[in-house]
Amino acid sequence: MRNNLAAYKNFQVFLNYPFDSEFEGLANAMHFAVIAAGLIPVCANDLSVPDRPRLEMLIDAIINSHYSAHDFSRFTGEGDNNFARFNMPIEMGMAIFHALHTQRSGHRCAFFVATPHDHQAFVSDLAGLDPKHYGQDDFQLVVSVYEWLRDVAKPLATELPTVRVKEKYKYFKSQMEKIEGAGKEGYPNHNEAQELMFEICSECKWWEWRANKLGMIEFPPLPLSWKE
Repeated sequence: MRNNLAAYKNFQVFLNYPFDSEFEGLANAMHFAVIAAGLIPVCANDLSVPDRPRLEMLIDAIINSHYSAHDFSRFTGEGDNNFARFNMPIEMGMAIFHALHTQRSGHRCAFFVATPHDHQAFVSDLAGLDPKHYGQDDFQLVVSVYEWLRDVAKPLATELPTVRVKEKYKYFKSQMEKIEGAGKEGYPNHNEAQELMFEICSECKWWEWRANKLGMIEFPPLPLSWKE
């Protein structure tokens, strides 16, 4: 977990999505959109303090993020027991409460679904919140998350044309294939993928949180290993 979440509260976006290999590409799309907007992503994978309860860390992360984006493309049971996972609805509920409790001045939420209508059957309370659907396409998810942040986070977010963000996201995907990662079958893990995003968006001067000594301490570079 980062040293000082509270110091970056106005610039942080809490991301809530399924944590499995099948969703990994879409997770990268959400993170890339946040970083391209010049903001700071926070997700459950970043919370790793062994002497604190996970739920307490999630609450701390949500309270110290002015924005949150929630994906709801996973809603069926899985495995032999056909169990559904409820971590994402819990995190969404905490974020919605925080937004309503602060009259949306302390927190803003957006919701992303794979299809236009399925959510009306399994989470009908979202119907009045206009969730954005992206058709399980990672490029469309980059667009949806980035454009939402560009609109809602003014003047904090960058004002880049969406097409430039899509171009750099395509470049990011090509560079991911060149990294000798620490993840499954040599694929980059969460931290390595995010480091590549930081480097690409920093080179474009979209993400400048490492521009000074304090930023380098809070967001220390992670060495990447490149395939020969």
